Amino acid sequence: MDWAEQNDLVAVRRCAKRDQAEQYALVLTAMGLQSWIAPEGRMTALYVSHQDVARATEELEAYDSENPRPQPAKAWLHPALPRAEVAFAYWALLLFFFAAARNQAFAFDWVGEGAVQSARMFNGEWWRAVTALCLHTSGAHILGNLVFGTVFLMLLYQVTGAGVATLAMITAGAAGNVLSAMVHAPEYTSIGASTAIFAGIGLLAALQQARRRDHAQAHIRNWVPVAGGLALLGFLGVSGENTDIIAHMTGFASGIAAGLLMARWDGDWTTDRGMQWWCAGMAVTLVASSWALAALA
Repeated sequence: MDWAEQNDLVAVRRCAKRDQAEQYALVLTAMGLQSWIAPEGRMTALYVSHQDVARATEELEAYDSENPRPQPAKAWLHPALPRAEVAFAYWALLLFFFAAARNQAFAFDWVGEGAVQSARMFNGEWWRAVTALCLHTSGAHILGNLVFGTVFLMLLYQVTGAGVATLAMITAGAAGNVLSAMVHAPEYTSIGASTAIFAGIGLLAALQQARRRDHAQAHIRNWVPVAGGLALLGFLGVSGENTDIIAHMTGFASGIAAGLLMARWDGDWTTDRGMQWWCAGMAVTLVASSWALAALA
């Protein structure tokens, strides 16, 4: 400050980075004004002579209004790698229903009362959209969904947290079942967790796309995650003799829609333990109540 006072200089800007101060100095030079740059603690100050303060301030304000600074990218937090309990819960759920259906546990027709059946679902048995996600036709069918479901559930967990990821996959998967039933004949029947798994791929793609947009990357690159999701859909979702391609596509589409909707909610759910537990409780309640209705129907 002694140096500035001795030379009758006044600071018109204080910048966190020197290159910003240099940019302002170039603006003043273009306007025919002389300026000086000097460090001031952790900041960099831009000085002009006392008689040039008013004009320099006016020019810099005009420059700022025409060249707004980009907003810093949001710092998204990620939870620690999920513990084994998350995968165990997913495996335990699917294996329980697989064993129960194979052995007609409790003298209950699990597949008959839990599968998606278009005519019955649109006749009021809406819970079939959820219960069908728990059922599988064979060992190979459930094994594939256990492996791929664990992978994408864990990936989605890293973005949303375990509770939110579970509830989002179940609801988007159920929506995918509804959409699939809408485009099929009334006698259409379907079971399997794959609709929810592809919903998870869509959710992950949409949320990652939104975060790329927050980081102000090139517009075409914003859609790389969605393109990757479509590639996975093509690679994993359209092969196999008994593959329900339409259910996979509607699950993926539902996941994309849900992910884009969630992205509009500006928050980092991974740090909100209350939200995670609430969503986990809602997911359990949704599955349990759907099966209770199936048993009572």
